[in-house]
Amino acid sequence: MWRFGWKPGRGLQGTDLEAVLVSASYGTDPLLRSACEAVREGDAEAGAALLVETRRDPEARAYQAQALGRAAVDRPDEIAELSGTGADPADVLLWLGHALLARAVALPSGGADTAQADRKAFEAALHEARVPLAESARLNPDDAAPWAALQTVAMGLGEREERERAWEEVAARAPHLYPAHMTRVRALAPARGGSAEEMFAAAGAAADTAPEGSPLPSVLALAHAEYLRGERRRLVREGNSAYITSMAMGRLHGDAVSELFQLAQAWASAAVPHVRDVQAHHLFGWAFHRAGEADLARWHLGSVGRYVCDVPWSFFGSARTEAALAMSELGVDPRVAPGEE
Repeated sequence: MWRFGWKPGRGLQGTDLEAVLVSASYGTDPLLRSACEAVREGDAEAGAALLVETRRDPEARAYQAQALGRAAVDRPDEIAELSGTGADPADVLLWLGHALLARAVALPSGGADTAQADRKAFEAALHEARVPLAESARLNPDDAAPWAALQTVAMGLGEREERERAWEEVAARAPHLYPAHMTRVRALAPARGGSAEEMFAAAGAAADTAPEGSPLPSVLALAHAEYLRGERRRLVREGNSAYITSMAMGRLHGDAVSELFQLAQAWASAAVPHVRDVQAHHLFGWAFHRAGEADLARWHLGSVGRYVCDVPWSFFGSARTEAALAMSELGVDPRVAPGEE
């Protein structure tokens, strides 16, 4: 349960705290992180063996494919070669697609300041990732994971019809798949041609229909982060200084905080272990820190251990720096295991 009213000890400060944090890009499960490290060192078979065990668990499959894809971002040829070793083609193609997708999202993504050549390279990389993902979906029609990744591809390319199709395919196979709902919320943001109303409606629907104990309601915090990021960009484009922009954005307050509190409390009281727990804690922790609810933010950020997620912190600067600053202000020491004082 939530621990309120406690007095935190003196935590690490500034860059010292940043140095303690570990990126969650390769997952938070020791077995998965070990496999990712093996893949980075050239042992592609370690990743293939792990994916075999996820075929009946959409959340684990999408989670592991994403992490393994990041680990193999510089080794797509080695993944492709697994097809000749007896590995399941659908698994290989899913992994290859995620590796190519990880390579694509690392490129300049086509914002207002992105050169046309960079935008073309980004789009070409996304099209390249689409090919193995679509083939994986064809080979394994029951698998939601390739459709979740295809949803991201379509979002990056600005293809509304393809994005909607991918979303419908995911929802038909795994209606509560966490990464698919995250992409859904982000795709409907005003900055991507949607509207605040659409985005918050999608996040609210996900929260309202989530299974008991699921971290899925945290996507509502993601919607708030996307909205504030859009507002920040608008203010900067209008020529406002960093100080004026920061002051104008203000805090989350009122009904928004009350709704997030109720969702977070319901999750905390009935939480079922989930591969996205750390991500959800970061989203709720960010939101409550933004709202000035120190006890709530402290509890959530004290539950992530040393792991830092890019979302939502990277929306407002360096993810590691932003998360470390929040932890420092709250007195959270990531060296202390969750649940300890």
